[in-house]
Amino acid sequence: MKIKKVFRVLAVFFLALVFSGISSISSAEEAGIGEKFIDALESNNEPEMKAIVKNNKDDIPGEVKALVEYAMAGEAEPDKRDYFLNIAGVMATIYDKEFKDDRLQKFVIANINSMEKKAEKKTEKKASSADKIKEELVNLGKGEWIVTNFKVDNVNDIKVEIGFKVSGDSASAKNVSFADSKKAKEIILKYIPNAKGRIDWMSGGMGMKAVLLE
Repeated sequence: MKIKKVFRVLAVFFLALVFSGISSISSAEEAGIGEKFIDALESNNEPEMKAIVKNNKDDIPGEVKALVEYAMAGEAEPDKRDYFLNIAGVMATIYDKEFKDDRLQKFVIANINSMEKKAEKKTEKKASSADKIKEELVNLGKGEWIVTNFKVDNVNDIKVEIGFKVSGDSASAKNVSFADSKKAKEIILKYIPNAKGRIDWMSGGMGMKAVLLE
């Protein structure tokens, strides 16, 4: 299991901060537990990881829960979030094997499942919004517009390209009025309020009009 050095430093620092306010055990001791566990994890030293968990039975539940709560709070970036959840999962698994207590493991798994369901719902919502936007844009263009490209990323950065319906050998390209371009922008912002990016009307590979989303 490969652990990036930068995440190791962040995790150790995080553990020191999280437990600094617990009066029963000093922050230095708590940071020491986390640092030793990460060192063992990084070097694939399973005997050492087991020893750390076994010798700190009363402390591990707090460490696992704090790591999960931080990851689920939404403040951590995706890669850091996954890293903290991974540490929590490894700790919980060893804890279960050592003490025949799978409650921590179930706690970690339940939170991971919850996170995945939220991500799935977010993806489904975006897909549904995209379909509705395309439909309304086509209706706005009175059947003459075709949405040829629609991309949106996780931070709502959007790119929309609209072509024109082909009639015979040529596209029925028409001037896009200011009113229609404004309505197109309103349609997108209705479904994706914080959208940023642009809408381009294209004909024959040439841009006819562009509207910025901001």
